[in-house]
Amino acid sequence: MSGKFIKVTCKDCGSESVIYSRATTVIGCSVCGAILTTPSGGKANLVGCTLLEAME
Repeated sequence: MSGKFIKVTCKDCGSESVIYSRATTVIGCSVCGAILTTPSGGKANLVGCTLLEAME
């Protein structure tokens, strides 16, 4: 059960970011600063973003 990198898009500004699916910290958008994910003890909760694709 290893994590993967995922490509997401910010709901506020539309910029794309690649993040780790099991991130242990809050991840913010590099363009507008909106919160994209929050940690949940397992997979990160996608808060201010939508999933585009899971990368291998």
